Amino acid sequence: MLLHYSLRLRGKLVKKALYILTTTLLTSFTFAVFAGERVGDFALIDNQGTQHHMAWYDDQNAVVILPQAVGATDASVLSAFEGLRETYASQGVVFFLMNPGMETDREAVSQDLISLGVELPVLMDDAQLVTEALGVTRLDEAVVYNPKSFELIYRGPAGSELEAALQRTLDGSDNSLVTIATDGSEIKYTGAGADRVPSYVADVAPVIKENCANCHREGGIAPFAMDSKLALQGWSPMIREVVMTKRMPPGQIDTKASHKMKNQMNLSDAEMQTLVRWVNAGSPVDGDVDPLVGLQWPDTKWVISEELGEPDLIVKIPPQAVPATGVLDYRDIPIDLGLTEDRWVRASEVAPDKSDVLHHIIATVVPPEGKPDFVQAFGRALNSFPEERAAPIRAEVFAAMAAGKQPNIEKIFEENPELEQLALGQILGGQDDIPQFGGYAPGNAVSVAPEGAGGLLKAGTTLSLQMHYTTSGREVTDETEIGIYFYPDGEVPEERITGGVANDFDIEIPAFSKDHEMELVTYILNESDLYSLMPHMHFRGKRMKFFAEYPDGSEELLLSVPDYDFNWQLVH
Repeated sequence: MLLHYSLRLRGKLVKKALYILTTTLLTSFTFAVFAGERVGDFALIDNQGTQHHMAWYDDQNAVVILPQAVGATDASVLSAFEGLRETYASQGVVFFLMNPGMETDREAVSQDLISLGVELPVLMDDAQLVTEALGVTRLDEAVVYNPKSFELIYRGPAGSELEAALQRTLDGSDNSLVTIATDGSEIKYTGAGADRVPSYVADVAPVIKENCANCHREGGIAPFAMDSKLALQGWSPMIREVVMTKRMPPGQIDTKASHKMKNQMNLSDAEMQTLVRWVNAGSPVDGDVDPLVGLQWPDTKWVISEELGEPDLIVKIPPQAVPATGVLDYRDIPIDLGLTEDRWVRASEVAPDKSDVLHHIIATVVPPEGKPDFVQAFGRALNSFPEERAAPIRAEVFAAMAAGKQPNIEKIFEENPELEQLALGQILGGQDDIPQFGGYAPGNAVSVAPEGAGGLLKAGTTLSLQMHYTTSGREVTDETEIGIYFYPDGEVPEERITGGVANDFDIEIPAFSKDHEMELVTYILNESDLYSLMPHMHFRGKRMKFFAEYPDGSEELLLSVPDYDFNWQLVH
């Protein structure tokens, strides 16, 4: 089986700013937008699984959106809309259709477009919150939106009036809102909070408790606490903004396009409706008891202790002094585990001491015989090739060595990319018996194998820790610990859990490219159960998809991360 990683890399960095929007919720729960007022930033995933964040289009002059409904889109309105697109797309105007929660099946929406001969992306507003924010109430109402200021310029029919709004936007003559009534089919708003203001006690607080408060609490990893109604009211503009832009909860995956995963982190459509519509109503509070006050959290540093108890071995990392300011180099710290006998590992966890300065830990298990050797890894990878492919590569390597030259490994890898992945996989974590050890990054500190699977720590094994700290404005000393959970003496797990890494060390993003795609491939040689996936890129990373390509040629989407965020390194 091949595991494909489809990555998108951005050629520019987007500054995700906070925009505070004050709104008044009308009785119909759609809110009026007045000239000079912002609608706010937002993000939606389209029918093809691509996320569109309006801030990403701040280098464009306008975004134009027209509602779409399966079997009910007015053909004449759509024709006028496409005519404008042909005229203005080259002038920095982006055109979208948007399904206002009337159909959540993306395939049905795509088939409807095919039947109409239309190739526009359709933003899927399943929760209807963006449609509400834009004030759209009928299917023939188009809007013109300024992605630089997040202001609405026009709402009305998709004809000459829309073109006039585009013209004044492009020439900068007027940015006031023009609203023109239409008579198309009415959009019915449904879901949580559509017919009444959500209750803080009964509706809002449970969503915060379930999805937010574990991080947003005193001593938690988040920068502020959501531990009372007053705190929630104070932070309510930000709550609306991060929900509308899908920035929080962090590290979201596309739950409507791939396998259901643990650690999804997403809010449901109903939960998003509850929070945003409560904020739109002015964040009212009710009841005499505040459900967020006095929440109790497990009194242990080990997250998995509730499932597995306290660790069998606690590894104390030597105290690390972190200065108040400056840019710090990575630290490579060897740790002797002190093992005098072989032990099978079920789980491990990093308990950060100073989470405000500890950026990440990469833990590498070093067996007594030492780290994997590249030449040996290359040889093992080559031996796994069919002989008709391996023989000419061996001949090329031996010929170079016989001539006293270094083999052109770069050329060999370029011609045989799967060979590079197999060799690097062994070096970067693909040895069958070595356990997958828990490293650390925000949102990722635990590694637990399923019951009956694990890896072996041989007597004399050491850990090599790559530690990265960032400064916080004050001098601190970090004393992070690693907890290890063993199988009972004499119990050998039947299955091995190991891993591999797909890497590309030759990343070249063309100048001024805004959406550059790369594809990496990892080869899985044995019959295996795929247990977890960890998307990882750096600041330029935009989105990522994982596909499995099976021996029969079929392909399956496993995981989609439509808006990758380097701040969160999550395992799904």
